[in-house]
Amino acid sequence: MAKMPPRVMEMINSNPVLPKVLCTCDAEGNLNAVPKGTLYALDAETLVFADIWGYKTNQNLEANKKVAVTVFSIQMLPVGYQVKGTFQGFETEGEIYNTYARHVKEQINMDIPAVGVIKVDSVFTHCLPEPGVQLA
Repeated sequence: MAKMPPRVMEMINSNPVLPKVLCTCDAEGNLNAVPKGTLYALDAETLVFADIWGYKTNQNLEANKKVAVTVFSIQMLPVGYQVKGTFQGFETEGEIYNTYARHVKEQINMDIPAVGVIKVDSVFTHCLPEPGVQLA
């Protein structure tokens, strides 16, 4: 398990309108990439996301637990990161669910059925001046 550097966590959490994309893969290797505006760094080792309209994503997560997340900004100086991880499952109750469901309610005024939990395996940059450099 790896830890996201503070600058990666800050980028993920600081601006809810920054593009965030969750990539999954089914058992046959077919990729699926979807916007996940609700993606949030819970701590340095954990990403969470709201389970909203996730039919294909959820099917893929049942078949293949490996995911990739990208977040980026093109304002001023382009910067972005890719976090690779392992899906742990959906929480429908408990501390993670309660904390994050409250966060989503405040952010987009929506009740959510579940919170997806991802443990971080590695972190990379994908913009200049150091594209592809592994940070964790």
